[in-house]
Amino acid sequence: MSQKKNQRKGSAGHPARAQTGTQRQAKGQAKGPADVGPVKHPKVSVSQVKQDLQASGRQQGSPGMLVIALIGATLFMFFYLHIMVLPQMSALSGGLPMPDHRFTYDTAALAELDGAMNEAAHGQLNWVHKTAGVIFPLFVFLCVSAVAAWCLPRGWGRWLSYAAGAVFAVVDIAENMLIESALDAGGEGAGLASAFTSARWVLLVAIALWVVLMVLGKVRRSVAERKAQIAAGSPNPR
Repeated sequence: MSQKKNQRKGSAGHPARAQTGTQRQAKGQAKGPADVGPVKHPKVSVSQVKQDLQASGRQQGSPGMLVIALIGATLFMFFYLHIMVLPQMSALSGGLPMPDHRFTYDTAALAELDGAMNEAAHGQLNWVHKTAGVIFPLFVFLCVSAVAAWCLPRGWGRWLSYAAGAVFAVVDIAENMLIESALDAGGEGAGLASAFTSARWVLLVAIALWVVLMVLGKVRRSVAERKAQIAAGSPNPR
């Protein structure tokens, strides 16, 4: 009897401990591995991947920006070389224009120019030919190549455009060297230099017109595709 009474008193005397033990067991059961659900991985569809790639391409920018930048740089180099630098060289030659600004010339013209230029003027023209005279034809080659790659599909059109830009660069740089050689020789070799100068101008005009035509064709196709997309997305009239 006394033992039963002591047990009843012990259980009745510490009701808080009994409740705490019950709560701990309940929490332990709640945190058991049986109540943790499986990890769900998101499903990736092919259409979602295509949309993400297209959005990434739009964020990185269009190749048209690079083409526009190259066209602007080429125009700037033409302005710098043929509008600013070479016309100023006439002040060092008694008002005579440089061979680069002529379409044709002969031995007498180069001999007269050589006699009017002193050693400093020859050095200045040589420096122009080695700097801007090389950079400009290289920019023309890069410009026409980039425009062709942007505007034309793969085929002969692109390769002919690349070839035209490369030929112009070679002719222009060779023309600079031929002019220097003819001036150093007192005008001898002016015929070959004049032929390269004429070819350089013809190629430059043809390439400029071709670049304009390619860009206009690209714009025309883009407008037509846009109109087709708008027409396809519009509801059919009833």
